[in-house]
Amino acid sequence: MKPTVAQIRPVANPILSNMLISFMNNSADFVATAAAPVVNVTEESGTYFLLDATYFFATQLERRAYGDTFAQGGYALTNDTYKTLQWGLEHPIPVEHEATSQVPMSLQSLAIEWLATQSLIRKETSFSADFMVSGVWATDNSSATDWDSTGTPVSDIATARRTVRTAVGVGANAAVMGEIVWDALQTNAQITGLVQYTNSLTQANRDALIASVLGLDFLYVSRAVRNTANLAQADSISPIIDDDCLVCIVKPGADMMTISSLKTFVWNPGGGQGSMKTYFSNERNANILQHQEQWDQKNIGAATGYIFTDIV
Repeated sequence: MKPTVAQIRPVANPILSNMLISFMNNSADFVATAAAPVVNVTEESGTYFLLDATYFFATQLERRAYGDTFAQGGYALTNDTYKTLQWGLEHPIPVEHEATSQVPMSLQSLAIEWLATQSLIRKETSFSADFMVSGVWATDNSSATDWDSTGTPVSDIATARRTVRTAVGVGANAAVMGEIVWDALQTNAQITGLVQYTNSLTQANRDALIASVLGLDFLYVSRAVRNTANLAQADSISPIIDDDCLVCIVKPGADMMTISSLKTFVWNPGGGQGSMKTYFSNERNANILQHQEQWDQKNIGAATGYIFTDIV
């Protein structure tokens, strides 16, 4: 008697060892750290100086007769503060799970991916809640015609750049937007009319071309999504940054005599942008992956930004 198929193959659907489907954001879809460049700091909280615009935009030179005294003038300084806050999360991996897992990837590697994603979502969510809203920037434009309709984004963003330059002496050079806004820009008549005769238009040069048409150095398109439902409920997944567009100034790093609309102050002893360590818990008989980070996303000046809300 020969054995049956069921006897020699008791598991009808064996596990594939070379395939694992993931539902997660791509790290390139997050923009918070790019739009708010990192400044590494040596203290968890601190103070930084600002040159008072009043004196640097005033005309203080006066005509002088030969032999007369010189008019005197000067400038003033103000200051502001940052305060980094720590975020943390742990993920336990029981020894028994590691020993019996049939997942075609180490559970520790999966945990690292998950914790890294949690970090990115936290930063993007904070950025959206704090800066992609009304009442934060000097100009809130909620009346511009939608860019997916008959709106004029080239003209609108030119107005935003001029408005920022008039207020702080430096024109806005960047825009932060959700994917739905980016999609609208690509089909907007004012933009397509300016790029329609471009030879060999590709995905790569199209992005740079649209930024150039808008008079910007950087376009930050957030494509990241998040689940806002409680974990016990049905998923409610939506974009973290949606139908708004922030026009602002982006200058990477902590430099002297420059201005940037947003900065991310990062304190490395508290975890910096994100750090992980592993320890063993005897109580749980598990390896614990511990993630911590400490930062403060800071609006440097309301006049350095101009936001279009609900622009599509």
